[in-house]
Amino acid sequence: MDRTELLILILSCLLFLHLLWEALQARRDRKALAHVIYVNGTRGKSTVTRMIAAGLAAGGHRVLCKTTGTLPIAIHPDGRQELIERKAPANIREQLKYMHKAAQEKADILVIECMALQPEYQRVSGRDMLRCDVGVITNARLDHMDVMGDTREEILECLMEMLPEKGLIFTAERDFPDRMAARAKKLSSILTISDPASLEDLPGARKLDFPENVALALAVCQGLGMDRQTAFEGVKSFVRDPFALSVFGGKNLTFVNALSANDVSSTKMIYETTRGEGGEELVILINNRGDRPARALDMVRLCREMEPKQIWLLGDEQRALSRMCRRAALEAEVKGFRLAEEIPFASDVPRLILAVGNIKNEGMRLVERAQKELIEQPVNIGGEQKHV
Repeated sequence: MDRTELLILILSCLLFLHLLWEALQARRDRKALAHVIYVNGTRGKSTVTRMIAAGLAAGGHRVLCKTTGTLPIAIHPDGRQELIERKAPANIREQLKYMHKAAQEKADILVIECMALQPEYQRVSGRDMLRCDVGVITNARLDHMDVMGDTREEILECLMEMLPEKGLIFTAERDFPDRMAARAKKLSSILTISDPASLEDLPGARKLDFPENVALALAVCQGLGMDRQTAFEGVKSFVRDPFALSVFGGKNLTFVNALSANDVSSTKMIYETTRGEGGEELVILINNRGDRPARALDMVRLCREMEPKQIWLLGDEQRALSRMCRRAALEAEVKGFRLAEEIPFASDVPRLILAVGNIKNEGMRLVERAQKELIEQPVNIGGEQKHV
């Protein structure tokens, strides 16, 4: 055996020992926790994760909450928020780090947002790494179609890969009850489909967020033995994800930050929620990422279906995106902008700017600019006015 082969053998042994130690540590950490709640879905994951954690904390549980929304953030049992700094691309092994932190900080519950997309990674992270006993699916909509599937049914099948065996399953997705019931039966788990109509006895519940999210979070808390009213008091105090859905007003202008919505159905729902009485000029502003080609195609489809007066482009690959937008919306004027600072925040005519696509890079800077220069407005959610 030459020196190179010996070095490879030594490194392989060291890697094996490290992985073995990591697996043993994960088992010890998991035993220290009463529950691991794994939150998955197309939209609303970060919000529901934070709501569940706040509801459980109100009942006296020590909860560590980790979300990977616009910014990856951990909320510790003492309420301290930690911005997660990454020195490399996101990796599902990060989930083990925060399960270890939860055990170290003597939390009894870890509420953690799924960060996997591919079915095999969903399965490994949920069942093998975290061994969650509570699985939550917010909804199954058309997004990440390049890795998750071409239809909502296929996307749901992908999302369900992380669900626990002999555990609890909660969902707000009401379009595929038979499919979810079959998976729950196969896993010997108990399925609960939450109902937003159940919020009628809780004054102000619909002001918090989309009713589906609130009802789902409360169902999880109640499923773990929480008193409904106590859980609701906690949910009311949840800390919103940075850069979440927000609406701002300016001179003849409404600016809607829907940059975190991404899929067509959610974005159209937000538009119907935030639009005025009529007569506003609709501008769809797309902040594009070059590594999200499938999402760019979704935003082109959005332009085709909504027929805006203008389409404004920020971010990557503007030349190709401009051509597609012009073909999709023949009557729309298409403009490109290099920086968020170039977007006009005043108008001579009533105008609604619907910002979509992706929150990263120029998207964040655009929202930060809106927070400084415009006035935050209420948005109508669930039939009531709500400040977001």
